[in-house]
Amino acid sequence: MNHEHADTENKPASPGPAAAVPAAEESPLVRRFQIEMPGAELAGEIERLAEEYSRTMKMPGFRQGKVPVDVVKKVHQQALREEVVQKAVGRLAFARIERDRLAIAGEPWVEKLDDRGADGFQADVAVEVLPDFELPALETLRVELPAASLKAEPFDETGQLERLLEAHKRSQPVSGRAAVAGDLAQLQVQSRDVASKRKWPRQETYFLLQADTPSEIPGLLEALLGKSAGESLALTVRHPADAAKKAWAGKEIEHQVEIKALFELKKPELNEEFLKSLGMKSTGELTDRLRHDYEHHQEHRREEAVLEGIYGKLLEAVSFPVPHSLQEQEVARRLSQARQVPAFQNDEEKARFKELIFAQAEKAVRLSLILEKVRERFNLAVAPADLEKEYAHLAQHHQVSEREIRQYYGDEKRAAELKEHLLQARINDFLREKIKVSEV
Repeated sequence: MNHEHADTENKPASPGPAAAVPAAEESPLVRRFQIEMPGAELAGEIERLAEEYSRTMKMPGFRQGKVPVDVVKKVHQQALREEVVQKAVGRLAFARIERDRLAIAGEPWVEKLDDRGADGFQADVAVEVLPDFELPALETLRVELPAASLKAEPFDETGQLERLLEAHKRSQPVSGRAAVAGDLAQLQVQSRDVASKRKWPRQETYFLLQADTPSEIPGLLEALLGKSAGESLALTVRHPADAAKKAWAGKEIEHQVEIKALFELKKPELNEEFLKSLGMKSTGELTDRLRHDYEHHQEHRREEAVLEGIYGKLLEAVSFPVPHSLQEQEVARRLSQARQVPAFQNDEEKARFKELIFAQAEKAVRLSLILEKVRERFNLAVAPADLEKEYAHLAQHHQVSEREIRQYYGDEKRAAELKEHLLQARINDFLREKIKVSEV
């Protein structure tokens, strides 16, 4: 057996530092209580943990799994006690939460831990609970929406066909002319810090020659227009302090750019070949599909506007404190889903962003709690018949068999997501039935 550093292997883990008391400590939703463990019970827990580690740990002078319990207790006395206390605090806290039937919004935290040695320990614990509130009489709520916001624009056949062709643009190599707006350039870029002479690795990239195309190199669009494939150019730029690429911020950078190739994006012809690629037999069939999709989209937009009005009325009608823990979770979720982290010009801009995202999260959490209350209050649920109906709808919509749909949703996670979607739709339908919506 290798004894090098063996005394640290399988050592009982010490708990991390005590969790900082969250901002929720000032919330009216915080509940506080005490838990304790007598000395004899604590000693018994330590004994059992030491026996568990003695069967697996390594220690110089002993075979693995043959370390005497007394030796384990002597060498790792403090770590054993800390681990037992940490586990006991969590176990006892949740037992108290279950006994008191607290509907908690987040994990409990320890505000004070009093380790009394041979007499055990006592801990002051706090936890944030969900708010208790009553729904208003839904039938009495009135939502007024501007008629203009619900009005659908007439179907524009020419415009819809043009948008479809635009969406199916394909790139074709350019020959015999220079770059113009709308082209796609294949570039080879080598960047160098003028002061330090540091060079960044050569990079191949594609750049769309449009005014709204973002670029790490200011002036790149203007420099490329009028140039041809095979040409090279140099751009020396003093990058601002808040440059997107931090390594260039505040520095003078020389960019050597070689145009490897140019491509133009061309719309397809509305011909038999294009129709076939879409699974269509005629222009009339394509137009019918576009009309159907457009009307479906318009109806969906209208439904969203109505629901937004209903949600807004519910938020106005119900007031309660929002759990800080749920608000922070929602903020974290939104930030994790953000495609790009904002670059702030100063602390004031950062503070405004933080205020905005916390306000949005607070509203989202408040609404989710209201909708959950609606579900509970009126016993709304997804019935097996609802799932069967949705399977048939999805099969028809995707033009596949119901058997394939069932196989797809045989996955537990997908099935849960589908049920959640149907439940939300059930709640929305119920609210539309109960709350009067009128156009003004």
